Amino acid sequence: MSLTSASKFVGAVKEYTYRGVQQLPIILGGTSLLYTITTGSLAHMNLALGMGILVPIYTYLFQMMIQFIMNFIWPNSVFWKRASGDTCNIITATDKAPTLEYYRKDDTGGGAVPSYWLTGFAFFIGYALSNAVDSLTTPAAIGSNEVNHEKRNTHAIFLIVSTVIFTVLILSTRFYYMQGCEGISNSGIFLSILAAIGSGGLGKAAYDFSRACGARTSDLFGILSQILPPSATAPMPIVCTAD
Repeated sequence: MSLTSASKFVGAVKEYTYRGVQQLPIILGGTSLLYTITTGSLAHMNLALGMGILVPIYTYLFQMMIQFIMNFIWPNSVFWKRASGDTCNIITATDKAPTLEYYRKDDTGGGAVPSYWLTGFAFFIGYALSNAVDSLTTPAAIGSNEVNHEKRNTHAIFLIVSTVIFTVLILSTRFYYMQGCEGISNSGIFLSILAAIGSGGLGKAAYDFSRACGARTSDLFGILSQILPPSATAPMPIVCTAD
C-alpha cells in the first residue's frame, strides 16, 4: 500500500467514524425501533417512542424558551445559539453526501441550544443507566440460584462501567470536534448541559414508567432474566391419559 493510499484509508476511517458519532441518536433510536418490531420488547418500545417523540418535543420547547428569554434580555447576542452547517446536521445534506467533507461548520448561528443530538443521547444514557442500576439493586427472587444472582450483579456492574466509559468517550468526541454544535460560547454550552441533564432525567422517568409494567419487561439488556425462580427450572409434570 502506498503512502497516498494509506493516507486516504486513514482519512476515510476518521470520516466514517465522525459520521457514526454525528448520526448516533438515529442509530440508537432506529435500533430500538427494530427490536420493538421484531421482539415486541416493552423496554425498546418506550426507548424508541421517547427518542422519536418525547425528546424532540422536549428539545423544541427548551429551544423556544431559551430563544424567548434571550431575545427579550439580549436581543442582539448569539452566545445562546449553536453553530449550523453540515457538522451539526444529524442527516448529511444531499449535496454534500457524495464528498463527505470532514468537519464543516458555520458559526453564524443555527438556532437556540440545545441540539437534538445531545438531548437524544442523554435520554438513551439516562434510560440505560437507570436500567443497569435497578438491575444491580433489585433483590433476587426467593429461592433463586445464587450463582445466577452473582452473574447478574457482575453483568450489571460491567454495564454501568461500560456505559459511563462510552458516554465519556462519545461526549468528549462531540465537544472536541463538534463543540459549536452544542453552543457557540461557553454560556451556550452550559445551557446545553442543563438541557442534557433534564433529558437524562426524562430517560430515567421513561424507565420508571416501563418498570411499572414489570421489571423483566422493562429490562433493556436482559439482565433480570438471568435470575429465574425455581419454578422456572423445575421439571414439567407429565400427565398420562388412558388409551
